[in-house]
Amino acid sequence: MSRWSSANRAERRSGNNARPCSDPATASIGFTDGKAAGSASPLTWAQAQELRLIASLGTGHNVDTPAITTARYVTHGPPGALPVTITTPAQGATLAVSSTTVTGTTTPGASVTIEPADVTTGAPPAVTSVTAGADGSFSATVPVGFGSNVITVTATAAGGRKTGYGQVTVTNEGGGSTVPDVSDPAGDDNGPGTYQYPTAANFHAGALDLTRFQVLSDGTYTYLRATLANLDPTFGVTDGAQLLDVYVHVPGMPATSTAAAFVSRNYTISASGAWSQRIEVQGFAAPAWVDASGNTVGAPFVLASQSDRTITIALPEAQFGTPASGWGFSVALTGQDGFSPDQARGFTKTAGSFTFGVCAPGGTAPVCSAGPATVPKAVDVITPPGVSQATELDPTLGPVVIQPVTVP
Repeated sequence: MSRWSSANRAERRSGNNARPCSDPATASIGFTDGKAAGSASPLTWAQAQELRLIASLGTGHNVDTPAITTARYVTHGPPGALPVTITTPAQGATLAVSSTTVTGTTTPGASVTIEPADVTTGAPPAVTSVTAGADGSFSATVPVGFGSNVITVTATAAGGRKTGYGQVTVTNEGGGSTVPDVSDPAGDDNGPGTYQYPTAANFHAGALDLTRFQVLSDGTYTYLRATLANLDPTFGVTDGAQLLDVYVHVPGMPATSTAAAFVSRNYTISASGAWSQRIEVQGFAAPAWVDASGNTVGAPFVLASQSDRTITIALPEAQFGTPASGWGFSVALTGQDGFSPDQARGFTKTAGSFTFGVCAPGGTAPVCSAGPATVPKAVDVITPPGVSQATELDPTLGPVVIQPVTVP
């Protein structure tokens, strides 16, 4: 029975005198008692499996496989393999430039495509195509972005019927012209001269010992690089122990601050280093890049390299600016603690399993009498010429003020 007739009868039973729905003879579909109402849908691929089997048996050939698939994989067979060898760069190579020359060998005359993918920044890859020479060699210079780059080389020959590929991963640590390059004494990762590392085995000697700080510019990025005495992984992360803050002074900026990232860090920045940008990096949270008002400036890229014990921060110069004479950098390194409100590891009188000690047991220096909650959370800093770290970070001599290193 059609839906029209059912609805019509329903209206009559209800005593509704309104005009019934459209006459099926003139409706867009039209309904006839006992006939299909237009609600059937085509069978899906899975539901039609039995029909395809019947059709295959009836015609004497397989109708299940599209002709293009049969032609590609049955008639012509699977694609052949081409040998691809990448000679340079070597797997795991570390670079300090924004390009590298890829060389290798494959079948003579093969079309070669080289695609470096920057997995750190996610920048779109630049694809380079060359043709292998008569001896099968190929060479091309390709760009590499900051951080980890996967370089894939693909070779194709015989009209696409033969293919092959090779792949290497390289790391670009960034480079360019050095602005300031400051050395820091080894073994001064003790704040005012008395701090002790936590006693748990997770913490490695030298993990908070800055030995060098560099600022480099390549015209596109500025790189802030801190070298440490030790960068063995902590809690499973290469830079898991470190909390690094860089306060950047740019001459002439209208809005600046001398505050630390948190008041509870117990230090401030010198007026000569009043900052308009602050960058903070650690191993267990996204880096922060803010202006003096706390507004986000951008998203820096960070690379922690255990092999050369460096933490490198890449900042696009379109947002950061290009360091020049008069710029200042105040650098403070302390321990990271994600459970602490200010992300910095706390202090106790003497070192605990997971707290720094203000002094060793039995220490008699004046700072040993300071309250653990009042000492500066700065285990090592970069100081300008003529400034003693032990004096700068001693809270018994007055408020702790960190001085910048400046670009001449």
